Amino acid sequence: MRLRLVNPGAEPWTLAGAALVDSTGEEVDLTRWQEAPIPANGAGAVVVGIKGERAQLGCPCTLKLWEAQGPRTVTFVNVTFPVSQQAAP
Repeated sequence: MRLRLVNPGAEPWTLAGAALVDSTGEEVDLTRWQEAPIPANGAGAVVVGIKGERAQLGCPCTLKLWEAQGPRTVTFVNVTFPVSQQAAP
């Protein structure tokens, strides 16, 4: 999932970790990619995803992103995903 984030702070923001927490409290660590730190008072993108097989999550979920150096965390609540349909054999 690609997210565009705005950094209202005075320091750049660098993604250090990402996790999804489902409605039962199960947490799944996510792979993450960020081309460059999000500049102070600027915007940028991060990409997060589940590595390997798709997890069976009980949504809605909470998506948490945290920075490398500092206390700033981004939290999205009530995250849901479309139901995937598998092709018939």
